[in-house]
Amino acid sequence: MFPSSFEERLDFGVIRADLRRLCDNEVSRHFTDQMTFLTDPKEITERLTQVKEMMHLMQSGRDVPSLRFGDLKTHIYGIRPEGSFLPVEGVVALADLLSACVDIVKVFDRPQDDDDSYPTLSKIVSGIDSLPDIRRRIHNLIDEEGNIKDTASKELREIRHELRRLNSSIGTTMQSLLKHAQSQGWVEKDAHPTVREGRLLLPIVPSAKRELKGIVHDESATGRTLFVEPEQLVEMNNKIREKLSEEKREITKLLKEFTGVLRPELPAVQLNCTLIGVLDFAKAKARLGARLRAIVPHLTPHKKMEWFGARHPLLEQHLRSQKKEIVPLDIRLSHEDRILVISGPNAGGKSATLKAVGLLQYMLQCGLPIPILDHSTCCLFKKIFLNLGDEQSLENDLSTYSSHLLNMKYFCQNADKHTLILIDEFGSGTEPIIGGAIAEALLNRFVEIGCYGMITTHYGNLKDFSETHKGVVNGAMLFDRQEIRPLYQLFIGKPGSSFAIEIARKIGLSTDILDYATNLVGTDYVMQDKYLQDIMRDKKYWEEKRSKIHKQEKELEQLKQKLNERLEKLKTDRKELISKAEKEAIQILSSANATVEKTIREIKEKKAEKESTMALRRKLEEKKQNLLNNITQKEKAPKEDKTTQTVTKKIVEAKIVVGGSVTVEGSNEVGEVIELMKNKARVRMGSLVMILPISKLKPSMREATGIIKRKPVAIENMADDRRLNFKPQLDCRGMRVDEAMQSVTYFIDDAIRFAYSPVRILHGTGTGALREAIRQQLSAIPLVKRYKDEHVDLGGAGITVVELDL
Repeated sequence: MFPSSFEERLDFGVIRADLRRLCDNEVSRHFTDQMTFLTDPKEITERLTQVKEMMHLMQSGRDVPSLRFGDLKTHIYGIRPEGSFLPVEGVVALADLLSACVDIVKVFDRPQDDDDSYPTLSKIVSGIDSLPDIRRRIHNLIDEEGNIKDTASKELREIRHELRRLNSSIGTTMQSLLKHAQSQGWVEKDAHPTVREGRLLLPIVPSAKRELKGIVHDESATGRTLFVEPEQLVEMNNKIREKLSEEKREITKLLKEFTGVLRPELPAVQLNCTLIGVLDFAKAKARLGARLRAIVPHLTPHKKMEWFGARHPLLEQHLRSQKKEIVPLDIRLSHEDRILVISGPNAGGKSATLKAVGLLQYMLQCGLPIPILDHSTCCLFKKIFLNLGDEQSLENDLSTYSSHLLNMKYFCQNADKHTLILIDEFGSGTEPIIGGAIAEALLNRFVEIGCYGMITTHYGNLKDFSETHKGVVNGAMLFDRQEIRPLYQLFIGKPGSSFAIEIARKIGLSTDILDYATNLVGTDYVMQDKYLQDIMRDKKYWEEKRSKIHKQEKELEQLKQKLNERLEKLKTDRKELISKAEKEAIQILSSANATVEKTIREIKEKKAEKESTMALRRKLEEKKQNLLNNITQKEKAPKEDKTTQTVTKKIVEAKIVVGGSVTVEGSNEVGEVIELMKNKARVRMGSLVMILPISKLKPSMREATGIIKRKPVAIENMADDRRLNFKPQLDCRGMRVDEAMQSVTYFIDDAIRFAYSPVRILHGTGTGALREAIRQQLSAIPLVKRYKDEHVDLGGAGITVVELDL
């Protein structure tokens, strides 16, 4: 990088500071501080892939856990010598680290679909050792608030029991003494006992010093209060001090024992620190990318830069704070057009464009996502040289132009075909003719070297050089001549104008001055800006027209593809409808045959008369003929418009009468109509009698379903088993949002069924997406009375407590 103040000149420190604030632990913050410009394509690709997968993971709806843990590095180095021990705060930091390890492993410990895999992150997670034995020991040693548990050892439990007894006793005695002292006027009425250096003292007035026997430990700054330890409490305070010393020794002993077990596992702990730090670093970069609306772009091994919709992240934030929108940039550099010479009016955005390119390229090669559109193409450089702004040096007695020439000397000596040079106001700072000549000579050298770059200038000879030499291309910052204002849009292909006359006229410079200047340079020179602008406007119009046509052609192609897919689906649906109609016809004929056989059986059983028999046979023959006619009509019907006219349509058109058979829409069961009402019918369906809308009924040729007597199935034992196995707490951490919603629904259903309230849902904190989705789900359940965060000591915002209206 050149110069050494590269980051400062491009305000990269603001990006670094934002990223640091998004880190959750000391390791990722250290990585942020050490982040620098990379040149190895493999290393850059790996860093960017980590960020891309993390962004995908966070956008998938999964609750990515917090990777926060305290300052562990110092403590780890301090326990290497034998006899040293990890302090309580170090144990708490270690507990947080291992908890983060468990949580992140759960996220990646689930089978992934082919399109939903994260190979780079999964490889990092596979190296994590959650150290279950150490976690178990920590659980037995400290509580959730980071204090050593009473149950950590038998001795500690006894010590703390005795301390509580002594504190209770001394408290009772002190209250008694306080009341007596207040009655005697030895203490103020609103006075309270105080603790100094671990001893309970009574604040008395100086005049009562001889009345109350005890030891004076201190006095107030005003001298109006003495802090006295009554002699009745001296012995009890001494015992408390002794017990506190015993407690401290026992805690030290426990911590040494734990440290002895931990010491062999230090390499695994250090590796966990590094891996969790790498993951959190990627997470912080993904969060920064989301904030900047940035992406991880496509990288090409060739020297080809094609950016669409590039935005300067800091300028965009500044404009947004003023409720303004930034104008995105389209930038192209290739082997044919390696150096872009940008011209245009002052305050038209030339320098901002140069800074945007430098900052985004630097961010990219630091492994950060950048704010450009996703169809952009990026390449990598081994060097970036920057010459920006006023660099005069008082120490070396250098003018701005001298400093500029020294930088150009460095560029010429050190640039190569893997270098990106960024030069602002090329050649300015000295007499225009010689300054332009030197600038043209330098530009010619940069072309010969083969480096890539962007240069801003006002010199006409550099614009002419770019038009006539290979490897260089002109670019212009567009300007609205009607409203006399810059558009901040970069147009590549033609040079720009400074529009000095127009700008001077807008700010109110007198007409005679402008006329005098115009006469000096000639009308043709002034008008060439207008002609150039017209050419650029026409070219821009036709390019937009071509782009619009291309877009329409693409939309038509997509529409054609959708229509073809729809046509194929219609053909498939038609075949399915025909097949379904044929099956229904066969089913109806089978039903008709069964009716015939039943009728014959009845005739035989009842020995019916000949006339009755003949009437029944005629009736059956008519039904059979109607069915056959319907089938024939279906086969002869036009294939396109009447494929859905099946035999069942004729049956639907039949009337619903009392005693007739009907089916319910969406069911294959056949019932018997036993009563008709206004718009409803009473239907016997097996052993059930239901009142149903007539619009939901269809006539059927089949017999009504008979009443089937079934033995009752005992399910009470199954319900008892579920009640016994039901737990009033659901853990949704690590689930997808849709999985969590289904689990919450079943969980609340069981809680209502078994009358459990309140119940708890564990979802963790993370980004809060899972918590919000679960609470929206709970709001839609009628019997949910209210829900709230768990108490801070029991999990806080990571747990939702649900009360049910049972």
